[in-house]
Amino acid sequence: MQIKSPRIVHQHERPWRWQLLLFLLLLGAVAWQAYSWGVRQGGYDQERSTREISALKTALEEQQAALRDLEAATVRYRRQAEIEQQASRELQQQLIGAEDERAALKSELEMLRSLVSSDTGSLYIRNLLLQPGEQAHQYTYRFTIVQVLEKVKTTRGKLVMKVSGKLDGKKKRLDYADFSGGEEKAVKLEFSNYKDVAGEMSFPQGFVPESMLIEFLPRNKELKKLSKTFVWSDYLQGTE
Repeated sequence: MQIKSPRIVHQHERPWRWQLLLFLLLLGAVAWQAYSWGVRQGGYDQERSTREISALKTALEEQQAALRDLEAATVRYRRQAEIEQQASRELQQQLIGAEDERAALKSELEMLRSLVSSDTGSLYIRNLLLQPGEQAHQYTYRFTIVQVLEKVKTTRGKLVMKVSGKLDGKKKRLDYADFSGGEEKAVKLEFSNYKDVAGEMSFPQGFVPESMLIEFLPRNKELKKLSKTFVWSDYLQGTE
């Protein structure tokens, strides 16, 4: 028979582990108590701190939104200022052009006044221009009637226009009513120093214009009748 030796268990092998674990637990408890005591002593309030941080974040977002709005407004105002500056420059150019035109007209009036005498009259036709219309027998016209007598403040009278030429090889004179599409043979005018006149002419098929007679019959007793004939080809523009 084999004889088994009894196992001898030493009671002092494991208790030190429990002692170490207990020591660590006590150490952690002491450390937590020390941390809590330090927080209380420092006046730290976690809930209040969280609220303050949240409020600061909200305020920051509001400030960022306000900054974006200000930047957008700045862009709009800058663009508006650029548009206003451009409009101002264009208006200045228009004013300069108007002043130049006024100065030129004034100079022309002064020149014409210097030529005026009791025999030469005081009514003139200036800047006659004839141009072809959309169709072969259509034309447009424009010119200016100038009155240079200073003592006449308002000029009143009738404008008469006649176009002479050939229709199918025969001489033909057309009155204002014949080519204007209306019934009146004259146009009533009233102006001070000058009057711009413009319109359209529609001739019969086959009519070839050669000259244009422009007359102004003033009602003012100080003014003499104006009558002048213009060679059509000398004032026709826009043709090859």
